[in-house]
Amino acid sequence: MKRILFISNGYGEDYVAVNIAKEILNIDPSINIEGLPIVGEGRLYINNHIPIIGPHKSTPSGGFLSSIESLFRDIKEGLLSLHYQQIKSMKKWAKKEGFIIAVGDVIPLALAVLSKKSFFFVSIQKSVYYVLKENYEYRNINPQELTKIAQKAYLLEYYLMKNNRLLKVFPRDELSYNILRLSGINAEYLGNPMMDGLDPTNKLDLSQFKDYFKVLILPGSRTPEAYANLKILTESILSLIHSDIKENFLFLIALAPNLNLPKVRKILEEKNFLYVNSSEDYSMYSYKDHYLILTNLFNDCLHQAQIGICMAGTATEQFVGLGKPAIAIPGKGPQYTKKFAYAQKRLLGPSLFIAENPENVPEIFKKIYKNEKILKEVYENGRKRMGEKGASRRIAEKILNIIRGG
Repeated sequence: MKRILFISNGYGEDYVAVNIAKEILNIDPSINIEGLPIVGEGRLYINNHIPIIGPHKSTPSGGFLSSIESLFRDIKEGLLSLHYQQIKSMKKWAKKEGFIIAVGDVIPLALAVLSKKSFFFVSIQKSVYYVLKENYEYRNINPQELTKIAQKAYLLEYYLMKNNRLLKVFPRDELSYNILRLSGINAEYLGNPMMDGLDPTNKLDLSQFKDYFKVLILPGSRTPEAYANLKILTESILSLIHSDIKENFLFLIALAPNLNLPKVRKILEEKNFLYVNSSEDYSMYSYKDHYLILTNLFNDCLHQAQIGICMAGTATEQFVGLGKPAIAIPGKGPQYTKKFAYAQKRLLGPSLFIAENPENVPEIFKKIYKNEKILKEVYENGRKRMGEKGASRRIAEKILNIIRGG
């Protein structure tokens, strides 16, 4: 029986790892799959009945070490001991035959190298878009220059991807793939697995809001940052409501399952949003002639919303990947800082618009929401940057073909 260990380091990385793992098991249920989530509690693995090896817990930074202070807080909460135990667990796992699939960035990749096992790398964090301008033409560039670009974009990851036990790298976009390939990395582009598992459940019935303009609100999933983000996002909601835009708005707040609903409700009530009613799937609030829905039905929100106001990582990329525009507001972090927002802007290009503060949102909104030229560019760009769904299946098939000796 073949064994596979997924190593991932964050919610988005866990999401991708679990999607690929499920596809592998759909093809070959006999394979023994386990997970090692480096950051967080590994809820996605647990919810999908994938066993976890080693200890796992949330740290104050949520894995985003944006300052020395955040690093010291994590160390105080046992970060070094946690990682030491995780490495021990991985080495124990690696004493028997098996393959490792690292998902994310340099940390799971380094652990895969350290394991001394054959491994795959699903690279969903880094992209050459971070360091290149729009519409970069790589075909006429010499290999030495392309290697410099790959090294600048991937840093230490580039050298770890040269390891002779690496079986394949799966980059997140086609441009990154072409530059990695031409700079000597064993890569193959099969799409971006972040775009999988996003089909709507159709549980969120918004038929009564047919004439309302629907705005997605993404506060992120890491606590306590998500609550601070939501306070900023409610200011942007009020800015839109009080602007001269002649629309009735329906705001869809997509809440991560780990967020505390009473805390979220308190934030809204402090801003004078009035409770209307609840169902099994959502809670509804009103403000003048506008409405707001709190729900865990993330996929339904992605598909029904027309524009997003976002302070999230993976979720923002997924919304953009559906061909829709997003407005980002930098927060205080540790994840969604000004630096992160502008890096995400480089990654997502013309699909993401930066509002320096909530008061700037209406001005940016007006430039986008009825501009057919911008909306067309956003749609085409989102599909190009994020790819079509089905990548998890294609990656799973390729991995199984390789480990079976194909």
